[in-house]
Amino acid sequence: MNQPLPAAYDADYCEKLANLATAEGDAMRGMSVFRSAKYACLSCHQVGQKGGNVGPSLNDVTKRLTPSQIVESVLWPAHTVKPEYTTWLFQLEDGQVVKGYKRNETNETIEVFDPAAQKLNSLAKTDIDQSRATGTLMPAGMANAMSLAERRDLVRFILDLDADKELHTLVHQADEPIAFSFDRAPLVPGLWNLWQENVNRDRVYDFYRKQAMHFATASRQWHLLPAFPGLDGGKFGHWGNQNEAVWKDGRWSQREKSPVLAGVTHLPGKAITKGICVQLGDEGQLSTCFDPETLTYAAVWKDGFVKFSDVRHGFMDGLRPAGPIVDQSKAKKPEQPFQYHGYYRVGPQIVFSYRIGDIEMLDSPWVEEGKFVRTISPASEHPLAKSIKSPPTQWPQEIVTRGHLGNSDLPYAVDTIELPQDNPWGTLMFVGDHDFLQDGTAVLATMTGDVWLASGLDADLDEIRWKRFATGLHQPLGVAVRDNDIFVLGRDQITRLVDENNDREADFYECFSNIYDTSPGGHDYTCGLEIDSDGNFYTASGKDGLLRISADGKQLEVLATGFRNPDGLGITSDGKVTVPCSEGAWTPASMVCLVDPNLEQAPHFGYRGPKNNQAPSLPLIYMPRGLDNSSGGQAINSDPRFGPLQNQLIHTSFGMGTHFLVLRDQVDGQDQGAVMPLPGEFRSGAHRASTNPADGQLYVSGMAGWGSYTPDDGCFHRVRYTGKSMQMPVRFHLHENGVLIEYQEPIDSEVIRSAKSHYAQAWNYRYGPGYGSPELAPSHPNVVGHEAIEITCVHPLDEKTIFVEMPDLQPVNQLHLLLKVDAGSEQELFVTVHKLDQPFTDIPSYQPREKVIAAHPLMRDLALLGNRKPNPWHKKPESTVDRNLQLDAGKNLTYSTAELKASAGELIELTFVNPDVVPHNWVLLNPGTLATVGDLANKLVADPEAALNQYVPKSDDVLAYTDIVDPKKQFTIYFQAPEKPGRYPYFCSFPGHWMVMNGVLVVE
Repeated sequence: MNQPLPAAYDADYCEKLANLATAEGDAMRGMSVFRSAKYACLSCHQVGQKGGNVGPSLNDVTKRLTPSQIVESVLWPAHTVKPEYTTWLFQLEDGQVVKGYKRNETNETIEVFDPAAQKLNSLAKTDIDQSRATGTLMPAGMANAMSLAERRDLVRFILDLDADKELHTLVHQADEPIAFSFDRAPLVPGLWNLWQENVNRDRVYDFYRKQAMHFATASRQWHLLPAFPGLDGGKFGHWGNQNEAVWKDGRWSQREKSPVLAGVTHLPGKAITKGICVQLGDEGQLSTCFDPETLTYAAVWKDGFVKFSDVRHGFMDGLRPAGPIVDQSKAKKPEQPFQYHGYYRVGPQIVFSYRIGDIEMLDSPWVEEGKFVRTISPASEHPLAKSIKSPPTQWPQEIVTRGHLGNSDLPYAVDTIELPQDNPWGTLMFVGDHDFLQDGTAVLATMTGDVWLASGLDADLDEIRWKRFATGLHQPLGVAVRDNDIFVLGRDQITRLVDENNDREADFYECFSNIYDTSPGGHDYTCGLEIDSDGNFYTASGKDGLLRISADGKQLEVLATGFRNPDGLGITSDGKVTVPCSEGAWTPASMVCLVDPNLEQAPHFGYRGPKNNQAPSLPLIYMPRGLDNSSGGQAINSDPRFGPLQNQLIHTSFGMGTHFLVLRDQVDGQDQGAVMPLPGEFRSGAHRASTNPADGQLYVSGMAGWGSYTPDDGCFHRVRYTGKSMQMPVRFHLHENGVLIEYQEPIDSEVIRSAKSHYAQAWNYRYGPGYGSPELAPSHPNVVGHEAIEITCVHPLDEKTIFVEMPDLQPVNQLHLLLKVDAGSEQELFVTVHKLDQPFTDIPSYQPREKVIAAHPLMRDLALLGNRKPNPWHKKPESTVDRNLQLDAGKNLTYSTAELKASAGELIELTFVNPDVVPHNWVLLNPGTLATVGDLANKLVADPEAALNQYVPKSDDVLAYTDIVDPKKQFTIYFQAPEKPGRYPYFCSFPGHWMVMNGVLVVE
């Protein structure tokens, strides 16, 4: 079967396909082909008590035809047509066209049976102008659009109809996913310590794994499977049981924030995007907002410091004065060039440092006699010039917590390190990021502006000592250590924290780089801070994209754009940068993108829509929503003490508080990836991971926000290798005929060959402006569900490598594999399939097969978005409509009426209503062109662009048409009736429909 489908009848091919169907065909898959809208077999053929009567009934078909004859009738329907099913076309003297099957004929009349209308017409021979046999109603070439697997399975379905009577019922059920029962509990509750927390009360665990296990052992091989039901089982809408009321939190406004806090500061009539608010005076009598972009104090207010909205913990709406404004400055920025350096902390006082022209300046605001004063002078002359080098210690206390060791029976344990929640200042511990000093001391930043040092991270974690190091930063969501210097990323700048007097507190908050803009938007966060081997910094935001900032902080490059809410990033061992995105508009699923920083042109990954009329760059991986509804950052631990996960890319999930192994593949320059869920979970939304140089283990931090299925404000964990072996995939490669996978540990060939639980399923997402996307069946683009992908064999190749043979594999957004490779639990892998390499041939009995690689799902989505041609008759004209017509689709591929009437030249409003279960349209033609244009329509079945043109052939004989109307929809057009009276045929141009679904517009 390695040759393409012959153009003409081939008896040898018929026999081979019949044998292949008998040996390997799947009736359930064939049933999907049979009832698909694309081929509409069920509309013409009766199965059981239902179906169409246009063609022969398939009841008892195997008693009438041999398997080879069944193949012949499917592939070459016109080769052998029984007399009772030969279609005749009669042109009458009055111009009317009648077609159907001859039934009885006398010297005077011919009885013609119209199979569509199920009506017997008696024609007088004297009224017939001419007649001819046109063969079969089944369109030629229909099978050309089928893959070999579809032909094989369709034949198997027909062959099984007589023996398997249940198929007679199943085929008439809606072509929709088959349901299965599952509960919400994890399959192994011991791996999920938080599954009974209140936040997870409705969460469905292990859905995809449960689904694969169920259908792998089902009595029938179902083709369409249910999609993930949605967060919290789909009972509460798209975002599950969480909502704004859950995320409402006013604690930050109530906590101590004095004397300094940076943030987007909303003042009457304006917002200071890089504002630094300072509370002044020994008793906090006044407060002010310093603007480092103008070196001015934008406003002064009394009766309090700053306050926040309680929406989403206060993280959305910036800072606002807590009291009334007493002065709003109209001062302008200096006329000379200037550079802001940062500020010093001297007890309760803040001293700003900047240069104007060539003069270094110090500037300290304060209160004297109840009034705002500003002491500004050259740095050497300022009254606080000496104090800034030896400021007093502000937070001498150390807070002691302890850690809790995880389950050491597993290859990797997740240890929990208690955060200093109970602290003298009431600081909230929403952890934005962390990194490590050379001695293993952890540096953690919190979303509310603090930086902490944590020491004592030894094997037992029995005494963790916390020291407050800095406060007042602007929503810091990035920390990086370079040469033991601490850099913290805020929305306003990268701050280098300098301890001038070695008291383990930051004294100078140096503005290392403020080269990027700060948006006043509530949701425009800047996230993640990574440093490459050359000392360059990387960060990302939805507003700007992926940024590279030079090692000196002075130069900025945009490396890529099109990321929605990128919460972190990572740098791979080969110098590429990973950027996560969270689902939403123009981001159909959470995903991880891979960027080559050396590209000459910055790629665009799709957020806010296509750019420059180009298709967006494809992500490395899509993340299934049931595993990760909001993605965090990535990390690689290269320390050999980290065990088998050394040098592997690890992805974190903010939404689910989990982590994943990420594998990379490349075909013809296109990157694509796969993820395996790793055991263990984190107590808050995991979004940062980094390696501690002291112990070589991976530490993960996270925070709450919104949409995270975790119980705590923040978390700090150690992922610790216990020394035990771990079975996991370490490499994969995609081929046209399957997936090559290499494992960490030896596989068991006997287990692989005898396993009944190998399973594969696939689904796509829809790229567009909607919020996220449902999981869609690849060959049923509008059906929410998955499709089973046949695994013909899992081939053990050597002691650690297998080839999963899947001849029908196509590019899909998500391929889920569940494979039994040894005595342990099944191995699970979620693969993003962008491109397929040449077939893998090093397997037993390999035979080449014809295969057409489908267009990438994204390209189909783009075609639907931008290339679909607007219907020229859809817009309602200003002139008055002369006639309103409504036409419905009927049964058995018919219209509700075979004849419409209109007057020459009048304006017609025609509404086509489709109550059927398959799509149809309405196309008006010139007289005498039905067969010619209909033949063109049939040839569109193999044209991937046909849907963009509503399946209407390019022909000057097409006078007007509706769009393809989906089931239970309608479409209205406005057109001028032809000026010349006559009989104008109309038909449905959806391939295979026209020969029976037609009628005539009589123009008088």
